[in-house]
Amino acid sequence: MRTIAVLLVSMAGVCPLYTQAPLYQTAEHISFFRQGRELPYALSGGLEAPQFNGIQLNGDNLTDLLIFDRVGAKALPFIAIQTPEGIRYDYAPSYESALPPLNQMAKVIDLNCDGLADLLTTEELSSAADVALKAYLRQPTADGSLSFQAERLQLYNGLNDTLIRIHAFDLPAIADINGDDLPDLLYIPQGGIHIQYYENISMEAGGCGSLAFELRDDCWGQVTYTLGGDFDLYSCEPGRVPHLSGCAGSAMLLFDDDADGDQDLLFSGIYDFHIQLLTNGGNTQLAELSSSSTDWLFGGQPLSEFPAPFLLNQQGDGSTGLVVATNRINGAGYSPNGNHIYHFLRDDGDGSWNLQSNQFMIKDMIDHGFRSSPAVWDVNEDGLPDLLIAYNSAHPIYGYTSRIALYLNTGAAEEPAFTLSTEDFGNLGIYNLKAIHPAIGDLTGDGIPELVLGLEDGRLQAYTNSQSTLSNYFPMDPSLLAEAALYGYARPQLIDIDENGTLDLLCGARNGAMALIENTGTPSAPQFILREDTLGGVLPEGYFQECSPFFLKQENGDYLIYYGQRDGRASLYRGRLDEDFTLVTSQLGAIDVGERATLALHDLNADGTPELIMGNMRGGIEIFEASLLTPTAEPANKQLSAKAIPNPACEATRIEVKGLKGQAALLLFDATGRLVRNEKTEGAHSPYLLNLHGLEAGLYFYRIQAAGQTAGGKLIIIK
Repeated sequence: MRTIAVLLVSMAGVCPLYTQAPLYQTAEHISFFRQGRELPYALSGGLEAPQFNGIQLNGDNLTDLLIFDRVGAKALPFIAIQTPEGIRYDYAPSYESALPPLNQMAKVIDLNCDGLADLLTTEELSSAADVALKAYLRQPTADGSLSFQAERLQLYNGLNDTLIRIHAFDLPAIADINGDDLPDLLYIPQGGIHIQYYENISMEAGGCGSLAFELRDDCWGQVTYTLGGDFDLYSCEPGRVPHLSGCAGSAMLLFDDDADGDQDLLFSGIYDFHIQLLTNGGNTQLAELSSSSTDWLFGGQPLSEFPAPFLLNQQGDGSTGLVVATNRINGAGYSPNGNHIYHFLRDDGDGSWNLQSNQFMIKDMIDHGFRSSPAVWDVNEDGLPDLLIAYNSAHPIYGYTSRIALYLNTGAAEEPAFTLSTEDFGNLGIYNLKAIHPAIGDLTGDGIPELVLGLEDGRLQAYTNSQSTLSNYFPMDPSLLAEAALYGYARPQLIDIDENGTLDLLCGARNGAMALIENTGTPSAPQFILREDTLGGVLPEGYFQECSPFFLKQENGDYLIYYGQRDGRASLYRGRLDEDFTLVTSQLGAIDVGERATLALHDLNADGTPELIMGNMRGGIEIFEASLLTPTAEPANKQLSAKAIPNPACEATRIEVKGLKGQAALLLFDATGRLVRNEKTEGAHSPYLLNLHGLEAGLYFYRIQAAGQTAGGKLIIIK
């Protein structure tokens, strides 16, 4: 039987004993590589339906970058850095907490004439589909830090409703249309056939800060939207029936394309694959959209579905850049042409737009699709934890299907670095699975780990092979988990809860509940039975839930339950499996990955504290590390350290300990969390000899435990 280091399916005996919710911060200095190139934004979480804005974040007079993704309403700030080669961006998640809550859209523009760029977004009214425009005005601060004040845009139209309502997935155009240096607004209402022009009348209504708009033209540009998604020019036809030919959604951008002093219009509809350029043949006072073209960009080739345009000076040299990304979130930005993000630069000579990349920003991120779910496993048996990232991508027949990307750890124990090995680990893509969530462990006791996959419909399926861990995986027949189906979106964790040498399953499900699936068989003949489908009494209200739990067993038999939520946040519970859990915190720190948080925990850098690895709807991952300031109640713990020498070891190793005060227990756990050694030390002297005779090769975890003191680390046993 070949030796193998198994996935850490239970962190029992490894996690510090937290007496309160641990503090988490974004992990730094973990490198990721793809095709020989380091990814500068690897852990930014990916992009799905992004919007792009230039913004001043840190007061250095360089235009920074704010990306807002409609999927999960996630803001991603990037700081501009001037280099000899031009502008470089650094991902700066610390600025996210200073931004106001954003919903559906984010536009950066000075709304109140104070020279500071404000944020225009939306707020939900009666439903998620009924939203109104909302402004966050940037406030001046002495140190240039970010501060915003919420305000509503006011509609003056002689009616009772004073809010400018738009449909949730629309992107209206806002720019100075009439030449008075105040931003005006263009919008096609849901089911409408004409472009409406809302003029900024703030100066008439009491000053620029009044944010007042009035509908001044209900057929701006003298065009009519048609059923085919085109515009009839010089046509304003109030008699046409909107519900037969009205606009179902649009993304618009105003800019002076031909430099004649008036605003031209870029437009796409919800079912379009092109962006129309409508040239304004009129002037600032009377717009006449005199021509329309889809050939002006990308040679008329189709773009992503519902492509939205954004102007961006990314070079910092005054050149004009255009970014195009999907504005569609149904199906998570699904497009048969791929979910590309296009970046064009304009030729100052002939005015043409030249494609620079169709992977703008995402080429520098971990982003293989959408609905990502992480797991950790030493795949190549080198003693270092590798990363598996399950993800989903568009499929022409099934809508979408799942695969697993494998990132091998090519770094060192204390300095992990991950390199993409394959985007279809185990060749699982041939099975056309959906929304998989992986867990790994040896179910049959033969030393070869199986893959347990939770599926969209709530089923669990085990896959195995009898060759290299990098070869193809096949469904186990008969299925071991046929009787263990859950409500939907099964998210499993393998863990030996009763420490009898067999792996059980703890799972999250679509209704937000957690289930216990017990292994009542033997190490060589597993048999799984659903014992409890609402562990801990946790059952959130509402149909749309989902959860991704990860259980860490504590010294006293309790569990810490990290609970990834549909809203992108993570909460923390504590308790035993046979009683109601106690909520420790409803949100771990400021962690918010946007939507559909999935998670795993593992000590990636061998410092004795597990990192929190989180997936999301956008398809990337984020990694957070616990602050070492508050994991335990005793500050003396911070002074205790332990180190195994030699490591790797064969028959014995010495545990050198510094800072120990008195007698202690020396504990050794295997990779499933099972306690395999429990020895008492003789006083505070060091080193301690740890006998490894009779233990199989693989990954283990040792711990020194005394009154108010704990330290430990990883140990690799070789044979």
